[in-house]
Amino acid sequence: MSQTSRRDKLLKSTSMDDALLTHVRFVVPDDAAFICALRADPNLNQHISKSSAAVEHQRTWIENYKKREEEGEEFYFVIRHQAQDLGVVRMYDFRGNSFCWGSWIIQPSKPSGLVTYSAIMIYKMGFDTLGFEQSHFDVRIENEKVINFHIRSGAEPTTRDDIDQHFVFPNSKWPAFRSASDSQIKMHQVAG
Repeated sequence: MSQTSRRDKLLKSTSMDDALLTHVRFVVPDDAAFICALRADPNLNQHISKSSAAVEHQRTWIENYKKREEEGEEFYFVIRHQAQDLGVVRMYDFRGNSFCWGSWIIQPSKPSGLVTYSAIMIYKMGFDTLGFEQSHFDVRIENEKVINFHIRSGAEPTTRDDIDQHFVFPNSKWPAFRSASDSQIKMHQVAG
């Protein structure tokens, strides 16, 4: 698949269908203040890379990112539920048949099942839409709640360093995770 066609394929994914109760959309420069607020929240930023709290710096980063999005190099999404922006997540570091996802931040006041459903949307786009065979990602070792989520979902721990636990999630685990998450899918994949 050519890299420039990745964006077009994602636009056709049901994960980006704004007629659904919960979906994602591509980040735009006007999301800078929302992203800064998420990343500056001390309840949410304990296990993520530090970034500038300056909205203009975030806006500039997004403007540069939009070029990478157009080239199919990475994708940054806003997670939406009932027309409200509730979080963000990225797909990036495409290596052959594997994609990485992360920068996953969701507001504490969220509907039931949104965390699981946002992971489902990422895997649906990565496996079903873009045809990757696995996902690779890392989680800060102190972030036990997220590590446990990934293990329950079927991710396989690989290596561990002083900072991160590394995982792969093979496409072969995707059907079982999707099936086990059927109630979250039904809850979030209805017409809004």
